[in-house]
Amino acid sequence: MDRELSQTEIKEFIVSNGLDKDLLDERDEALEAWRLKWESLAKGFMNYLQDRFASIEQRLERIEKERYGHQKD
Repeated sequence: MDRELSQTEIKEFIVSNGLDKDLLDERDEALEAWRLKWESLAKGFMNYLQDRFASIEQRLERIEKERYGHQKD
């Protein structure tokens, strides 16, 4: 049968496992590291998209020149 833990046992468990310490600062640092990582990934992805669109635009311009005899407005 399950027995109910006493308040003292719960407090002892918390203290013995270091769960009573304020970990807010460590968590904030970890969150900031994640935020910077994701920001970097997002910037990299945006740069990739810009490069791909520029490449597509150049190819389309070349095709248009070939198709319409080098006439460009």
